[in-house]
Amino acid sequence: MDTATVVIARTDLPHLHLPPRSIFDGEYANETAEVSCLPLWRGDSHATLTLPVTESEAQILRRSYALERFRRRVVVPSMLVIGISAAAWIAYSLIAHPGRTDLAGPIALFVVVFLMLVNLVIGEYLVPKQYPRIVRGDRIRIASMPNEVIREWEHLNPGVTLRERL
Repeated sequence: MDTATVVIARTDLPHLHLPPRSIFDGEYANETAEVSCLPLWRGDSHATLTLPVTESEAQILRRSYALERFRRRVVVPSMLVIGISAAAWIAYSLIAHPGRTDLAGPIALFVVVFLMLVNLVIGEYLVPKQYPRIVRGDRIRIASMPNEVIREWEHLNPGVTLRERL
């Protein structure tokens, strides 16, 4: 299946008319889900988009939003705090007690590596590529949408630019 990335201006969201086709596989969708768009880099999202999806896809989108919020609010700050603490502890141990081995620093670094792995798994494997994200310029990006669905979106929204460069 050929796919492409769609980029929509946030100001066009209220005027967007969508066909009853899933953004995941192009199949006809029997329900819609209101999705809060995720910021690509930082900040909070206040943009919502109502997308046609199947029931299982709606559950995936809800779970993805919860995982991404957990990642941004718990995992990343924990990595920073523990990583800085571990580096400081190791530096202190090396300066104050050069002959003594201490396990606290290496254990803390292991925890940071573990949290980095959790961050990677959530960001790359558990949140689908098609989840809408806010990108620079106040636009919404949906990656890996089937081309046939994009063509229907373009047909229903002639004044809206859907395939602009990031």
